[in-house]
Amino acid sequence: MLRTRIITAVISIPLLIGLLYLGGVYWQCFVALLTGIALFEYFAMMRHKGLKPMVLPAYIIAGILLFREQLSSYLPGLFFGSLFLMIVILVFTYPRFRFEDAAFSFFGTFYIGFLFSYALAIAQLDKPFYYLLLVFILTWASDVGGYLFGKLWGKNKLSPQLSPGKTWEGAWGAVLLTIVLALLFNGLAKIENLNLFSTVLLGILASVTAQVGDLLESAMKRFFAVKDSGHIIPGHGGVLDRFDSFLLLLPVVYYFLVLLA
Repeated sequence: MLRTRIITAVISIPLLIGLLYLGGVYWQCFVALLTGIALFEYFAMMRHKGLKPMVLPAYIIAGILLFREQLSSYLPGLFFGSLFLMIVILVFTYPRFRFEDAAFSFFGTFYIGFLFSYALAIAQLDKPFYYLLLVFILTWASDVGGYLFGKLWGKNKLSPQLSPGKTWEGAWGAVLLTIVLALLFNGLAKIENLNLFSTVLLGILASVTAQVGDLLESAMKRFFAVKDSGHIIPGHGGVLDRFDSFLLLLPVVYYFLVLLA
């Protein structure tokens, strides 16, 4: 399993960085693809629990949320129209679709579509390649730090009900490595307004957020009674398994950078 994860990372990371560098429509298409796959995985988890996803309105809402920057002038009307479509389907097909089907469909759509939209919002900032690369590095640093420190020194369980393998020692290690990588990256990239204090603060916020995002994904999988969200990424599971921390971290880094500017 570890060997497969390493091989996948060695192949996928250069491709990912290449897409980041190209930016523009290439990055937009990639994020849209990730959003579509993630939503597909979420719907599969819903079905595993016996729920019925409202696929059509959910994908429409996800698309509107994802491209909210480009649709800003029409966003309220489009959002209401797609939400109204979901309500109409619920009302006129009941009990085929129940209230819980609509509620879970809307949560997954908002969670995935809205959070992924920040990957496009960051791409509109002045240094999109460096900023998005920073989000990935912070995410990876937190994951690797948590894994290594947890394996070496982990004793005290962080959240045994959600993720029995995670420990407080791993959590602190994740924070530490994230701070170190944030400092190293900023030392090389020289991000404007990101001084020593703000870089350390960003590292702390990023790691805590990444770990919360990971635990949220664990809570979802516990509820839906599945081991992984999908199997599209060898050794890593699905898109939601791999991008759970990244998703929640996107808006944190976005607003942190915007406020600094």
